[in-house]
Amino acid sequence: MSQYSSYVEEVNTLGALSPEEMERAQHLYEDILLQTDSSRVTGRIARTYAEALLAAANQRGEADAIAEEFRSLGKDLFPNVPGLEGFLISGAVNKYAKEEAIAKAFEGRATPLFVDFLRVLVRKDRISILRLIAVAYRSLRDIEAKRSRVLVESAVPLSEAEQQSLTETLTEVIQKTPILVVRVKPELIGGLIVHIGDRVIDTSVRTRLQHIRTHLLARGSHEIQSGRDRFSHQ
Repeated sequence: MSQYSSYVEEVNTLGALSPEEMERAQHLYEDILLQTDSSRVTGRIARTYAEALLAAANQRGEADAIAEEFRSLGKDLFPNVPGLEGFLISGAVNKYAKEEAIAKAFEGRATPLFVDFLRVLVRKDRISILRLIAVAYRSLRDIEAKRSRVLVESAVPLSEAEQQSLTETLTEVIQKTPILVVRVKPELIGGLIVHIGDRVIDTSVRTRLQHIRTHLLARGSHEIQSGRDRFSHQ
């Protein structure tokens, strides 16, 4: 099971997230995977291919269309055509068979640029990182548009007014347009935990209570030890 699949299974529980929140949460998680892998060979290769594709798409005015084709590929085609993704990434299948499968599945249904790009990935033995390239492509488009996904964990659902206020505050902080992914976690009791990349802003009541408990335990241990020290010197 892939790291991506295990995450989807973990959060895709009844009532955990709405379909829209689920999709945004997946995007956020994929971004984290890409950032984590960006200094490694696979991450650098994925970003390089995504940059080349985005440059070509921008020249043709097809950047939005390519983004939608990536989205449809992962959300619609692969789930609804069992075995297709495995066939394309399999090292046991020759390249000609893979190109034939791409032609059958995509020609006439996707832009020629996207179809040609998939063929290039097959010929270069890079089709196995297609999902990571899709993540890199969307990430690059977010950078162009000065957008940033922000995970917000809240003890209770946030109203539209609260989300708008938080969006305005975060816009000033990160100097980008934040795309909020709000997940309700009642165990926080109150307050918020905001994840901005690798930064975490924790204002939850649960965390404050944990800090108080830790402080009291430390203070109690110190007083007990002090008492033992006084007793031992008497």
